[in-house]
Amino acid sequence: MPRPNFSKSRSNTGASTGVRPAPARVNGSALQKQTQWLARATDAERTGDSVEAELCRQYAEHWFRVSRGQD
Repeated sequence: MPRPNFSKSRSNTGASTGVRPAPARVNGSALQKQTQWLARATDAERTGDSVEAELCRQYAEHWFRVSRGQD
């Protein structure tokens, strides 16, 4: 198995042409994202996946903090 070569330089796409990549698309407000993650957490709890539910609650908390300007 070949070993990864971390010393290779990466090509900087867009820098030489002056073209910027499109900005990341935001799908909804922070509160909408919080609501979506809480719904996913509820669904995960229903299916018995407590680990997934906790992960979703953590994402929901993140978006709650973003909405409050605390992140």
